[in-house]
Amino acid sequence: MAEIEVQSFNHVAIWVSDIRKSADWYIENLGMEQASTSGNHIFLRLASGGVLALFQASDSAQIGSGLHHIALNLSGEQEEQALETLRQRNIPLERRGPNLSFQDPDGYWIHFG
Repeated sequence: MAEIEVQSFNHVAIWVSDIRKSADWYIENLGMEQASTSGNHIFLRLASGGVLALFQASDSAQIGSGLHHIALNLSGEQEEQALETLRQRNIPLERRGPNLSFQDPDGYWIHFG
């Protein structure tokens, strides 16, 4: 029997307080592209083909209730340039473990690599 070898993620799903505000934030600040919309969710595609799914929370207790953080890969040596872009957009960076991390509008922690 073959062992499972997961190569990458298909999507990460998170609850958000304002689905349009969150989608616009990811599109404007991280260069994601809206892939599809259906009812209470929007799927955003990363350049690599991975997907971030934003689901409209029906209860504020859902927001931030299960996801610890999101790690995103960048191509080549882009991390410093990306962090500088976030600084220029006044997005606060905070050291969390070995990484400089930042938060989206709902407080989800994100870091590169």
